[in-house]
Amino acid sequence: MTDIKTRKLVIGRAHPGSRLVLCDEETGHPLEGQTDLKLESPDSGWPKVTVTFDMWGTHGVRFMGEAEPEQ
Repeated sequence: MTDIKTRKLVIGRAHPGSRLVLCDEETGHPLEGQTDLKLESPDSGWPKVTVTFDMWGTHGVRFMGEAEPEQ
């Protein structure tokens, strides 16, 4: 069975006054490859966070077990 490691994530700002980003709580660093973060709070239902990431490239999303892209 695969060891799954989890990290707590928080919403923050990369720089004061800049756009919102999803960050690693432990380091405070933004997750690489983010292109957009939206907070939604509809009148009916639970609040929702939607984060969009680059899919390809050095900072893109990859599947667990895939080799890291060459720089």
